[in-house]
Amino acid sequence: MKLAFNFKKKEASLQADVEGMIERGLERKEKNPKRKNRYQIRQEEKRRNMELKRELERKQMMQGILMMAGVVVFILIICAIGSSINW
Repeated sequence: MKLAFNFKKKEASLQADVEGMIERGLERKEKNPKRKNRYQIRQEEKRRNMELKRELERKQMMQGILMMAGVVVFILIICAIGSSINW
């Protein structure tokens, strides 16, 4: 932007490079993405927490199933040993 004064003619003029200003503005927008507001941040945290809870529940469910399978296998082994010694 250029600001020029002419005191003899009592004039002032302002010259602006509009295209350059627009390009610089667009470059700044590209460099600095939109910030998230509080609501968006909270929603993302809620989603993450829900995903973590689901994952934890799945892991606990798998552990329970594996423990039950282990108990069943243990009982079958005891039964097999007991039947082989005519218990």
